[in-house]
Amino acid sequence: MLAGVVGATAAGAAMSGRADAATGDNVVQGTLNNVGTGVPATEIAATNDDTGSVVTPTVILTNDGGNATDGFASPPLRITPAGSGLVIPSESTVGGDLVATGDGELWFTHGTSAGIFPATVHTDANSDSFVPLSTPYRILDTRSASLRTSILNASGNLNSSGQLLKGKTIHINLNLNDLVIFGEAVVANLTITAPASNGDVTVFPGGSVPNASSINFVKGQTVANMSVSGIAEYSSTVTDSIAITTTATTHVILDIAGFFVANILQVSPSFTGASASGSASVSRAQQAGAVRIRRAIALRDAR
Repeated sequence: MLAGVVGATAAGAAMSGRADAATGDNVVQGTLNNVGTGVPATEIAATNDDTGSVVTPTVILTNDGGNATDGFASPPLRITPAGSGLVIPSESTVGGDLVATGDGELWFTHGTSAGIFPATVHTDANSDSFVPLSTPYRILDTRSASLRTSILNASGNLNSSGQLLKGKTIHINLNLNDLVIFGEAVVANLTITAPASNGDVTVFPGGSVPNASSINFVKGQTVANMSVSGIAEYSSTVTDSIAITTTATTHVILDIAGFFVANILQVSPSFTGASASGSASVSRAQQAGAVRIRRAIALRDAR
């Protein structure tokens, strides 16, 4: 009886057919098991002895994905969305409910001493993670020709010493050395040195220059500040870039500390020191690949 219930949770949720299981009947594998409206829910109960032994899960759903053409297993559990659009679970439900909503979100209802409240489950589709680099990466130093290679539009924007000219904007290629791909935001240390006059520098994704500064300085000063900026597409081949503009001619140094991304492998593991091995590494790489493909399609369609 129990095995039949478990199997039907996976298969019956995805298949359609006649309604065979009335209230009190056995669940039928491979068909739609619809008991009707306003009847008690089907429950699977188990009692675990936790007095000296390991507690075992009440239900385990498995699917080896043996017939999957893309290498991924089909869902062992599928939750049908509760209605169309955003349907926030009721606060009157019991704690522990898991609900899928029509807008593609997954909600979990928390039962706490302060009451019951639902909240969205964070996934790669709706949340970002901060991925710090194992060591800061100097992607720009206008004092050195070898550290100006990340500048996508250096021509006409730098003087003979490599300084960023007053009123000019340069775009920095964050894809350099496969550092990041389809990132959301970058965290970096911004340093200004040898400015020709008082002024400020702004780091921003690109487009119109914002009415804000990332750092302010006086003539001849060397000063640094942490900066956070969104990331923008520069071209069809440069998917991740930021812009830097100045109100006074100056040298600019930028040291990358980390990125906000949907999946950690959007940042090259060679810069993060990621140590996952074996199947875990393969799985994470597949997830990152899926994220890259999904966002590449979105960018293509937007153009």
